[in-house]
Amino acid sequence: MLSSSLIDAFASNRSTLLLLVVLALSITLYYQVSLPQRIWIIALPTALLILNFLLALATRDILKNNWPLMIFHFAMIALVLLAFAGRMSFFKATLELAESEEFVGQLENVRQGPWHRYGLSGARFTNLGFQIRYRQGIKRDKTLNQIRLTMPNGLQQPLEIGDHVPLVIGHYRFYTSHNKGYAPLFEWQPFASTESIAGSIHLPAYPTHEYRQALQWKIPGTETELWTMLIIEENVLPEDRDFDFRVPQQHQLVVRYQDQRYELQPGDSLELPGGILRYQKLTTWMGYKVDYDWTRPWLLATVLIGLAGLFVHFIVKFNLVERKTG
Repeated sequence: MLSSSLIDAFASNRSTLLLLVVLALSITLYYQVSLPQRIWIIALPTALLILNFLLALATRDILKNNWPLMIFHFAMIALVLLAFAGRMSFFKATLELAESEEFVGQLENVRQGPWHRYGLSGARFTNLGFQIRYRQGIKRDKTLNQIRLTMPNGLQQPLEIGDHVPLVIGHYRFYTSHNKGYAPLFEWQPFASTESIAGSIHLPAYPTHEYRQALQWKIPGTETELWTMLIIEENVLPEDRDFDFRVPQQHQLVVRYQDQRYELQPGDSLELPGGILRYQKLTTWMGYKVDYDWTRPWLLATVLIGLAGLFVHFIVKFNLVERKTG
C-alpha cells in the first residue's frame, strides 16, 4: 500500500503542474516519431493526470459541494478516454471505382488502430457516375455522386453522396474525394477460353495530371504488359466559362506493346499473344475516402455535458459574488 504522504504528494497541485508539462512534451514527441504504437507516448501521462485528479478528489475534498464543476472535470476525463478509444479503433482507407463498378471490399492506403475490427465484409454499393461543376477559371465546385446501395436483404437503394454528404454503413463513412479521372473500359478474350474478362484502367487523376494521362498496366490473368495513353482532342477544360466535368467525345487511346504502337477508338480490337483486347469505351472513375470513428456522437455528447456543467458553475459563482457585493 502507498503511504499517505506519497498519495498526498501525488495528488498535489505541484504534481498536476509537473504532469501537464510532461503531457505537453509527450504530445510534441508524438508528432516527431513514427512508431507503430506511439499512442502510448500520450496515453501514459494522460492516465497519470487522471489518477492525480481522482486522488485529489478523494484526499483533498476539492470540488466538494460543487457538482457542476465536478461534472465538468469528469466530462473532461471521459473526453480523454473517448479520444484514446477512438484513436485505438480508428480506420481510414481510400478506394477507386469506375462508373458502374461495384465496391466489394477493394481498399487501398489502409490505416487502422490496433483495436479495430473490420466490418465491411458484406458492404456493397455501385458507382453510377458523378457530376462536378467547375466555375470560370477551372474552380472546382461540389461533387454529386449517384450510387446504388445493396442492402443485406438484397434490396437496392439509390443514393446521392458528395464531399460532405457521406454514405454511412455502420460507423463507416464513404466520402467522395478530389481524386477522379478517366477510365478506358476493356474486354480481354483469351484464345484458350470462351469467357471474356472485363476490366478498366484508372488513368491518373484529372485535371490534376492533365498532361500525364498515361499508365502502364498488365492484362488481367496474363503477364502481358501494355503502356496506355489517352489523347484528348477537344477542350474539356475551358477557362473562360463554367462547365461540367465530362467524358471527351473526341479522343484516341494509344497502346504500346513492346516496340509496336496502336491507336484505338471505342470498338477497336487488338490481337495480342494469348488473346484479343477490345477497347469498349471511355468512362470515369471516382476516388473515395473511408473513415471510421464510433466515438464521434459520444464525444459530442460529452462536450455538451461538460460545457453545461461549466456554464452552471459560473452562473452560480457570479450569483454568489453579486449577493456578497450587494
